[in-house]
Amino acid sequence: MSMTPPKEEYQSNLPPIPRQTSLEIMREMVAACAVGDFPRFKSTLDAWTPLNLDIHKLSSVMIQAVRRDQTDVVAELLHQGLSISQDYALESIRHRSKGVLNILLQHGWDINQPTSELRPPALGYAVDDEEMTLWLLDHGADPNKQCSIDLTPLSYAVEQAPLSTVKLLLDRGGDVHKGQLLHHAVERQTDTIEVLGMLLERELL
Repeated sequence: MSMTPPKEEYQSNLPPIPRQTSLEIMREMVAACAVGDFPRFKSTLDAWTPLNLDIHKLSSVMIQAVRRDQTDVVAELLHQGLSISQDYALESIRHRSKGVLNILLQHGWDINQPTSELRPPALGYAVDDEEMTLWLLDHGADPNKQCSIDLTPLSYAVEQAPLSTVKLLLDRGGDVHKGQLLHHAVERQTDTIEVLGMLLERELL
């Protein structure tokens, strides 16, 4: 019979090796975006993936990338499974990030989805910028798309957009019978008579 004592499991007295927390990794990604360093961002994201952390916690990183029109970062986050949010589209419009909008479209963003139950699609938030309005129209935006109430992108336009943008939307299929346009037009600060004239002229056609 062996008299060899059983081996005891070795337990180190050394402290555990520290690992980056998810917050630290996120801060590193934001810092990389701030200086436009995509390789640094990518290597940091690669450190996130093995930790099985929730990719949707990176929405703040996405917003940072959208604001800086960093299409490579946006595309990578979407590729890794971050869901498309209307907030990203609206932020892209505010910052005139057409490249980001194009990436969102490529990944399945519905350009005509209302931004909320009581708010129209993204086109309604671009009407102060005729160039952006035209871009969205050229990519399938519908000026007549309603949310759960009778409110359309054209409703916002007749209330606050320049005359040229109102005309553009009407010429591109704007329907004067949707969106309570006369009601919104009388709320304008300027050019009220001109916009009402446009609408009444279309009403009679």
